[in-house]
Amino acid sequence: MTSDASARAAALDPQRSFIVQAPAGSGKTELLTQRYLRLLATVESPEQILAITFTRKAAAEMRSRILLALDAAQGAPPESPHKRSTWELARAVRNTDARHGWRLTEHPARLRIQTIDALNASLARRLPVLAGTGAALEPTTDPRPFYDAAGQRLVERLGDNSAVAERLEVLVVHLGNRVDRLVELLSDLLAKRDQWLHPIVNANARENLRFVLESTLKRIVERHLTLLCEGLGDVRRRELFDLLQYAAGNLLGGDLDPVRRALLESCLSRPAAPDATSESLDAWRALVAMLFKKNTKGELYETVTKVHGFPTTNRDRKEQMLSALRWLGTHPALCERLFELRTLPDATYSDEQWRALQALLDLLPVAVAELQLEFQGQGKADYVEVALRALRALGTPDEPTDLALAFDYRLQHILVDEFQDTSFAQLDLLERLTGGWQQGDGRTLFCVGDPMQSIYRFRQAEVGLFIGLQQKGLGHLQLEPLRLEANFRSLPVIVNWVNTTFPDVLAPENDAEQGAVRYSASTAALAGDAGGVHVHAFVNTDPRAEAQKVTSIVRDSLQQDLEGRIAILVTARTHVELIAQHLAAAGVEFRAVEIEQLRERPVVQDLIALTRALVHLADRTAWFAVLRAPWCGLTLADLHALAAHGSFVLEEGIRAELDAGSLSENGQSRLSRVHEILSAALQERGRWPLRIWVERTWNALGGPATLSRQSDLDDAQSFFGRLDDIEVAGDLEDVARLEEQLDRLFASGQTHGDARVEIMTIHAAKGLEFETVILPGLQRQMRTEDRELLRWTRIAGEGGGMVFAPVKAEGSEGDPVYRWIELLERQRIIRERGRLLYVAATRAKHSLHLLGTVQARDRGGELTLREPTKGSMLRMLWHAVAPYFDAEAPSAPASSPASAAPMQQLHRVPLDWTPPAAEKPLHVTAAPIVDLEAERPIFDWVSETSRHVGTLVHRELERMCTSSDSAPASRSRLLLELAELGVPPDRCESGSDRVIAALQHTLSDKRGRWVLGLDGGIQDAASELALSGVLAGSIVEGIIDRTFVDEQGTRWVIDFKTSTHEGGGRSAFLDEEVARYRHQLLRYASLMRLYRPKQTVRAALYFPLMREWREVPLDEKRQLDWLT
Repeated sequence: MTSDASARAAALDPQRSFIVQAPAGSGKTELLTQRYLRLLATVESPEQILAITFTRKAAAEMRSRILLALDAAQGAPPESPHKRSTWELARAVRNTDARHGWRLTEHPARLRIQTIDALNASLARRLPVLAGTGAALEPTTDPRPFYDAAGQRLVERLGDNSAVAERLEVLVVHLGNRVDRLVELLSDLLAKRDQWLHPIVNANARENLRFVLESTLKRIVERHLTLLCEGLGDVRRRELFDLLQYAAGNLLGGDLDPVRRALLESCLSRPAAPDATSESLDAWRALVAMLFKKNTKGELYETVTKVHGFPTTNRDRKEQMLSALRWLGTHPALCERLFELRTLPDATYSDEQWRALQALLDLLPVAVAELQLEFQGQGKADYVEVALRALRALGTPDEPTDLALAFDYRLQHILVDEFQDTSFAQLDLLERLTGGWQQGDGRTLFCVGDPMQSIYRFRQAEVGLFIGLQQKGLGHLQLEPLRLEANFRSLPVIVNWVNTTFPDVLAPENDAEQGAVRYSASTAALAGDAGGVHVHAFVNTDPRAEAQKVTSIVRDSLQQDLEGRIAILVTARTHVELIAQHLAAAGVEFRAVEIEQLRERPVVQDLIALTRALVHLADRTAWFAVLRAPWCGLTLADLHALAAHGSFVLEEGIRAELDAGSLSENGQSRLSRVHEILSAALQERGRWPLRIWVERTWNALGGPATLSRQSDLDDAQSFFGRLDDIEVAGDLEDVARLEEQLDRLFASGQTHGDARVEIMTIHAAKGLEFETVILPGLQRQMRTEDRELLRWTRIAGEGGGMVFAPVKAEGSEGDPVYRWIELLERQRIIRERGRLLYVAATRAKHSLHLLGTVQARDRGGELTLREPTKGSMLRMLWHAVAPYFDAEAPSAPASSPASAAPMQQLHRVPLDWTPPAAEKPLHVTAAPIVDLEAERPIFDWVSETSRHVGTLVHRELERMCTSSDSAPASRSRLLLELAELGVPPDRCESGSDRVIAALQHTLSDKRGRWVLGLDGGIQDAASELALSGVLAGSIVEGIIDRTFVDEQGTRWVIDFKTSTHEGGGRSAFLDEEVARYRHQLLRYASLMRLYRPKQTVRAALYFPLMREWREVPLDEKRQLDWLT
């Protein structure tokens, strides 16, 4: 029995609400599944339970676990006590299912397990008029153009003699007359409007907004001063102020800057020591100036002299001051809070601050209105808009809508997974869903998560919400806090090391405002003394030494454990390149998971340059990049000669240089060939879609011939696909938008079959586990945040409130409130970085390797270590790993060796390169394109209605693979789509029944879920993939229903068949279907091999209505004949 058995048992009580803290490896998902099963056995219908997750993968895993448990409950009970508990819960659900006639295994869509985005969308659709949607808006994954357009429309109102124009003028002046900067900053704010919109447009607060915001500032200041007073105590506080007044009296006769003079004069005029009121803030600031050095490190003075106000004539006073400094040095937390007074803002805004802030707060609702017009005009919406409309659809807790009341009536239980990643907007949704609930009325809320694993602040996750729910509950609901302890993942040596190390990495106490979380210890449920935590210390070495060590660890681990998986986890994708190079050089097969952005790949950078050059002749930078690219490869000397030409349009300069013959002989020949191709391409502008135009030019230049890897071709195809998405009438309206789109895509990963080594970010590794985990580059610093037009923060605790501050005015020193919010946010990010380190360390099952580098100074022949940079993970671990670096220092070099810059080699096609000719003439038949879809078997006698049902099933399966909502479509939508396809009204009902059955059967079938990728385990997947190529001398094209690579590196080509078979002979029927479609699948597989020549390709048929799978044997010889 585990140490937390009582907590796990209590969590299954269907009458009580809980918030469960579940540390890494504690079996959170299994507990959530058991709770869901327990509730299912008590409700009248499955729809009375709502489970909310944050990702499709989590929703799919939970649904899969429940369905598998229900299937397993038909068999004998397992021997394991833990598995038996799940079996018993599932058995009870099956009895309830039979009693009510639910048939859950046949209709799994009745399990309401949804992502938060899918829930928002369904709510907004349910009440379109009140929600403000009118017709339903389609979510877009690229909302940036809408934000930009709304910002541009707003600034176009400058000079129209309106209040809006007056506010705009204030901001334009504030930003140094940079209108483009204003548009950019407004666009950034619109993307986050769910965080600031409600407080700004609150009708009750608009008239006295300044008073409301300054009241919050006052609470912030006084809360800080109260903690200082409590930490110092009355005696020490009075003593320090007495010393301050003594020093002030001595200093005011000298030469002081005006600010310090004003502070000291205010101290002398005070009759008593400063207290916790905001009016005392200046006196506290003067005290800080007396105690701390002028640097930003928070260092106390070690001694004081007459310069500090303590002349030698009064030794008693000087010794009293030194004693106070020594006492403060023994209280680091108190010193840190004192030093923070330097950045604590005033309790009021200055008139100048308020003028800019008021203008901005008045404009932002107008910008939101412009954005909504943009959305409605295009029939699109971002996910923030969908979420906001879902909230409007539910009304408020005091004035709920009919929809909210209907939900209140139907919903009995809500479960929320990964609650530590909840945002304020999502908590608001949860409050409205439970607004009418009362304690003890039989309805329950169950939230589970781990605040120590809250690492998504960049997605607005607020770890303080978890802490608040533990302490205060939600609305009228009090949630009982439970904590799990058992770790079923890691060996004892790792669990114990984490327990020893992380109390000092995380915070000593929970603090919602600071985003601080206290460590919660675990106990190892597994036995064994193998494995371990290994620290690899580097002193004064360059990054290559660390990369070599990582490679050595990987090779040793692969040899020691022939089946275990290894993860190399990094905090940023930029940390990977050197390690990947060393692994590849050592022959280690690995998989890089979403590491490199598509835009960073050389082939894509070259294609961006080519696209820019073609659409904009005056883009000299792009034209130089085209001429330097491998398909041309001019030397720097030749490029310099071209750059010296006076023509603004480089293409004209190229013609002149070719006529003059001033380039090198090699350059002249290369430029002549490329110029001929580019000139021909420019003549074709407007005759082709943008994608085809650029791709044809790239092929003619020899772009594919410059590539060495299949992944490079894949990346090029991804680029061309993105051109398809954003072209307007065969042209590119905005290059910046193309580059932004590419920033969201990842390059094809380096995948080598069943590689057991994976490189990924720590964020990508969350929820995964590996036998060996390697954490390199722990010394790396965190990146800085971009400046925004408006900063804001919510203040937790009693009173709460929002604080806003505008970006600094052009040429000013900066807004103090803005700076304080910025520093507070930085502190929260540092806290989160500690949690990120916890997530990384707890992925390890057997072995954890920590690698870091520090610098050391040579002082008198002895190396003295420098502490790692503040905010780095190595600094957070320094208390635990410093001895390893001390031991390494004696043998370290005196200084870091300079890393030689790699030799830049000019990679280019040969001078005599020409497009390759076909190996043999192509004999194309009179009907040149063979449409595989049209080539139906001769006995394909299905009716028109059945054909349309098949079309809709294919369409819905594709949507379930790519959408954030994997649940089947509603019957009403299916009826509408069948009618649009031309199905007669009297057959639409039965047709929709067949579509729903096909989708539900697929979701309830383990093989079907695997094909759709809902349970993971596949990669490089595509649905309805159109391919074309030359097979046996004919041009062939086809559309593959589903294709992906499995965990063994096999490429699957799958065709969906909506055939059914009643009665006996089921197996014979399926065998006949295999024979019937074998030729078609063979051609699909052959087409795929044209694009993936190095992959093993297998084919199969999947029958959604029958829940059947049949692999189709492929004739290898015939494939080779077709391909050659």
